[in-house]
Amino acid sequence: MRYYFLGLSKRRVLAISSDLDQLRRIVASLERAGADVDAVRSADAIASDVIPHRYIFYAANEGDVANVASLGGLVPKLRDRAHVTIVAQTARLPDLTAYLRDDRINHVIVGEELDQGVFVTAQKLLTGDIFGIEKYLPPGTPVQYARLRDFDGRGRAIDTVLQFAEESKMRRQVRSAIGSVCEELLMNALYDAPVDESGKQIFAEVDPHDRRDMRTPRPVSIRFAATSDSFVVAVRDRFGRLAKNTVLAYIDKCISSPNQIDRKTYGAGLGLYLVANAAATYVVNVAYGIATEVVCTFDRGAKSPLRMVGMFVHPGGAEMLKSGPTPQTAQGQPGAAGAEG
Repeated sequence: MRYYFLGLSKRRVLAISSDLDQLRRIVASLERAGADVDAVRSADAIASDVIPHRYIFYAANEGDVANVASLGGLVPKLRDRAHVTIVAQTARLPDLTAYLRDDRINHVIVGEELDQGVFVTAQKLLTGDIFGIEKYLPPGTPVQYARLRDFDGRGRAIDTVLQFAEESKMRRQVRSAIGSVCEELLMNALYDAPVDESGKQIFAEVDPHDRRDMRTPRPVSIRFAATSDSFVVAVRDRFGRLAKNTVLAYIDKCISSPNQIDRKTYGAGLGLYLVANAAATYVVNVAYGIATEVVCTFDRGAKSPLRMVGMFVHPGGAEMLKSGPTPQTAQGQPGAAGAEG
């Protein structure tokens, strides 16, 4: 393992873990993604005041309190433009949002998701190629596709997805979760994502019941596929505008007031919270002003807590998203994430 930091290339990534076996796994996954890897056992092993690496994969120790303060010597040494991926043994939904509050921490990978999660995350960060459901599927997996622009189209799309899930022998409880997530993501993409030229939400003042008779100005697409151990869904709008801090605020509000959650009060933010609780992984890809893609996976087996969350911004979009664009819902665009320039 390498420990030198001079002459960093754009593909040089720093891996940190006090567990040697875990560190080796992280390094192997990073190298498979095409990274040149420096590896250390702790942030304190880096003598300089500032870590020069842009991309850092940091393993949180078991038992650490899940928040930025628990990262010890790491955070004070980060560059303003650093991008950190946390690898954790366990993490509940409140833990995930606690980590993500720092602008530079935009990905959390939990438990056995380590190898593939690190690989896909690093590959997307290094290449800037952030869109596509195929990245979360085995090579050659057939992908189904539907396009829609209105409420009726949403209903037909959900029926198609659920029929495919049943034909793919997904369990009833899993199909129910898939249907709920598709419903939320499609409604968000159809009626919460659209904005006019000034950035104002087009349907913000329209009664939800009246929206059902209206068409979104730009088409929405849904892609879905089944594998031997999971079901994957991706919904894409053509706007791309929600800031990361807004996403976290929505989830935190629902977490802090579980007995007061009301769809009328929380609106689209509740949809994001419901999606995060139903899916095994939740990944958001954003090209500012162009598109948002939300990718969710579901296990064939017993329901597991959310174990991977990632927020990626296409090059050039992070600063625009930091300025606080119009809120949306589960179409959760990050603030300073992913592979911006």
